[in-house]
Amino acid sequence: MQKLVALFFIVAELKCCWGSVVRAPKNGEDELVAVTVLYRHGDKTPTTSFPNDPYFNISYWPMGFGQLTNQGKRRQYELGKWFRNRYSAFLPEEYNAKDIYVLSSDVDRTLMSAQANLAGLYPPKGPQVWTDELLWQPIPVHTVPKVEDQLLYMERPCPKYNKLYNDTYRNEFFLKINEQYSEFYKQVSQLTGWEIDDVHFFAQLQSVLYVYSNFNASLLPSWASSLDMEKVNYLTGLNYARYTFTDALKRLGDGPFFHNLLAKFDKALDVKQQAPKFLMLSAHESTLASVLNGMGVFDYKAPEFASCVIWELRKRAGGKHYINLFYKRNSSDAVEKLKLVGCDVDCGYEVFKSILRPISMDLSSWDVDCAAGSG
Repeated sequence: MQKLVALFFIVAELKCCWGSVVRAPKNGEDELVAVTVLYRHGDKTPTTSFPNDPYFNISYWPMGFGQLTNQGKRRQYELGKWFRNRYSAFLPEEYNAKDIYVLSSDVDRTLMSAQANLAGLYPPKGPQVWTDELLWQPIPVHTVPKVEDQLLYMERPCPKYNKLYNDTYRNEFFLKINEQYSEFYKQVSQLTGWEIDDVHFFAQLQSVLYVYSNFNASLLPSWASSLDMEKVNYLTGLNYARYTFTDALKRLGDGPFFHNLLAKFDKALDVKQQAPKFLMLSAHESTLASVLNGMGVFDYKAPEFASCVIWELRKRAGGKHYINLFYKRNSSDAVEKLKLVGCDVDCGYEVFKSILRPISMDLSSWDVDCAAGSG
């Protein structure tokens, strides 16, 4: 069983590891201008499971399905402390609305994750301590209804996207994958009670096994220790990549997100805007996978609990701006610096925008494009 649990935490060899602290610039050094962080919620209770699972029963999960666990709260609290440590020279210790804006999908576990994270990032100091009974302060977390959200939950109705996504089930690549792994599909079908004919089953399987391995490994089925998790993880990654498998899917799946990302950075560069310099986004593994794949840096590994993508906008002493892109895969302090195709590791901001522009669109244009596929 230990072998199985360990497989969930395999971390690919980092392209390069970077320190976790951003210090204040000295004369002539590059300056940090703005930061956007996108993280997955913390540990949760299961949202789905396989038919043969005896533990997918509300009696085992009195807090409800899909809810943030205590471990998930702690993991997000620690991530907030990590942000405080990393950006201690950038974000003042005392909370001020002009510094930070927090947006979450309208899901309990992401809203609670944002609150737990902020508790670690902004423990009250001095005049912000409002009671001796609790070292905590309320900080606003914004959201929009799921049916309107195309930034984080990505469930705003789009007939054109749905059609293009459904077309991937007939795509030659996925048909070949289904054929190549047909014997494995049969094996896992017998174990789970599903009739597996596609990779999407493995995302559900990986999710519940990952949840159980973190919450209580004794809940794992007896056959889990002998299951080929490398295959499960690979097929899971393919399923997440499917959401943005083509350029058209990337544009419809990620377009509003990247438009918002660039708009926030543009505002940060305009001193007249007085925009918050830190944007925090609390979302889901599917969000992170889609965004990473949209930028061409997804490695087909499902994002772990509290994993985080970080964009840092910096200014050189000479006045030019550039983007650093980081991926924090898990609860360790290690961060991986990612490189976009067609750009340097220190990616010039104008080049960065030119890379994302083909798959970026504002929400009004997105609505029009989506409706074009409804006929």
